Amino acid sequence: MDEEHLQVARLTRGLASHLLERSTITARHHGLGVTEVRAMEQLYLTGPMTAGELGTSLALTSGSVTALVGRLLKNKLVVRTRDEDDRRKVWITIAPDRAEEFIAPYLNTIKGGSRVVKGFSKEDRQIAVRFLEAYYQASAIGTEELRKSMR
Repeated sequence: MDEEHLQVARLTRGLASHLLERSTITARHHGLGVTEVRAMEQLYLTGPMTAGELGTSLALTSGSVTALVGRLLKNKLVVRTRDEDDRRKVWITIAPDRAEEFIAPYLNTIKGGSRVVKGFSKEDRQIAVRFLEAYYQASAIGTEELRKSMR
């Protein structure tokens, strides 16, 4: 295997491990499951999502995401609102009074990440984003191929 690819794979895997560890620490602190915290993180980063979108972003089955949204609602972490244009569509959003509580542990990380990003030129950042998007797409395709081959 290509050494440059292995280096990228090690770095992205390390980043994923740090992010999962952060979710685990936050979950323990709040007495929640890691999946609930990952959902809150995703909603913070993305904004309102449908249950289907949330499930896809967290690689959950439709049954699992239904149960997850139920737990989030029970803990008053999210609110559901009907789409104004399509009443069949329901948006899941972080409850306004809970957003600060969940972002606080990440503020130092966000500041550190912002400093890193600002240390690169606009052109370099655009290249990095293009690379990450392409790498993400290649990974998503590989995951789908694996899913199909293991049915």
